[in-house]
Amino acid sequence: MSEMSSIDVNGLKQLSGDDKEFVNDILKLYTERTTADLTELERARNVSDWSKVRFVIHRMRSSAVPLGLKELVILLRKVENKLRSDQVEGISSEIEEIAQHSREAVKDAKSHLKMA
Repeated sequence: MSEMSSIDVNGLKQLSGDDKEFVNDILKLYTERTTADLTELERARNVSDWSKVRFVIHRMRSSAVPLGLKELVILLRKVENKLRSDQVEGISSEIEEIAQHSREAVKDAKSHLKMA
């Protein structure tokens, strides 16, 4: 698993005062929200609804930050900034990269849930 999609569970534990239920709730919420976001992102991209794409990417970034997904957050911010400046050239491949890393992060979250 790449560094980009590795969730920092220790950071979550520290944030929550080692509350395992809180950590599990955050991981479950992340997997559900990100799975829905990826579907919404793909639909918006397919119809070139760039304001919707930017909205979903912003929401995904907000979800990724507390999980310590630093590289993914950087990529999300980069795409969000491009879209804010109406730069859509090449954005589709970057969205695919975001989707790939997000799917890996969801798998990582699910694996942490199984170990809990």
